[in-house]
Amino acid sequence: MEKGQIPKSSTQVQPSPGDSKEHLTDKYATCREDIAEVAIADIQPCPIIPDYKTPTLSTQPIVVRTPAACFCIDGLNIIEQTKAAGQSSIRCHIYHIAQHSIIELAIRKAAIRVMPQGGKCSYVELVRNTHRLRQALESTSDDLGMFTHGGDRRGVGFTDSKASNVRVVLGSRLSKKTTTISKYLQHGDSLNDAVMEELVNSGTPKTFFEAVQTQKDIRITALRAEGKNETAIMAEISSLVSAWWKESQRPTQSKTTPPEKPQPPQPTRTTGPTSSLTPRGNRDTAPTPRSPQIDSGGNPDPPASDPIPTDETAPKAELKRIGEALIEIADGQESPTPQQIERIRTLIVDLSALLSRIADPIGPEEGETGGAV
Repeated sequence: MEKGQIPKSSTQVQPSPGDSKEHLTDKYATCREDIAEVAIADIQPCPIIPDYKTPTLSTQPIVVRTPAACFCIDGLNIIEQTKAAGQSSIRCHIYHIAQHSIIELAIRKAAIRVMPQGGKCSYVELVRNTHRLRQALESTSDDLGMFTHGGDRRGVGFTDSKASNVRVVLGSRLSKKTTTISKYLQHGDSLNDAVMEELVNSGTPKTFFEAVQTQKDIRITALRAEGKNETAIMAEISSLVSAWWKESQRPTQSKTTPPEKPQPPQPTRTTGPTSSLTPRGNRDTAPTPRSPQIDSGGNPDPPASDPIPTDETAPKAELKRIGEALIEIADGQESPTPQQIERIRTLIVDLSALLSRIADPIGPEEGETGGAV
């Protein structure tokens, strides 16, 4: 017998490989959950992983009961406080497992502050949920401080801006920085429920949203400059994003070709009628933008108008529009609101695209054999 090999019992019936794998998978799985009284004397600390410095947000200690004993994986401070008050038992959230393992206990203690009880959602679901929560919080007449669940910290970071306070609440409850919340909201802006559901069902990744955001912002700015209302803007932007996503799923390379390096969308230069960029890519890489054209199957890319006109007077008019918008914000209150900050970001994107067009006027592309049209 080789060293380390476990002897087989002559009376043991060996399971098939499939049965054995299933048995191992379920060995330390949760059999059931209870909320019940547990004797404090029966609760032991969890091995390997130290207790957390920050008190648990749970209203009850979280314990794991194995055939050996009951182990606390979170909320030991509540148990100690209850014991100091002279009580002999405490109500706990109990996870039952059929086999004892100190490694399994340590994994559960580490995961209790990392993995949500219901599991993690996809990125696009996080975008959708954050966007809907923003709408609900902005429409309520309730005091937003009630939703922070911050105890003595309630209301910290609040300002006179309700939109800013909504981000504070969402950041507190979702355990994210307000800048991250703003990014989620930006990715979900101007997308209707139908397209958002399409993206959720497709498992659209974070890289797609990041790749199309600049072009999406440019188009939104152009539509607002044209005087379009938010309903019309949402309809067009939703259609564009849906088309971009479908285009990104079309095969663009053979399996032997390495995936393209993710690149953000950049404005294209055209000499004829202007059109919007069409991102391409797949779920593992950011979509790569390209100019609308007829593909190998004879299908044209979804058309969209470019927010920057190509006539000679357009650069001056566009520069004046951007400058006036920035001056208007600067002449307002001392601290820009979150909406104004997002507006400034959009204007910077517009200015960058305009500067690129002015600094590098339309002409023959390097390496092309033909001249300018």
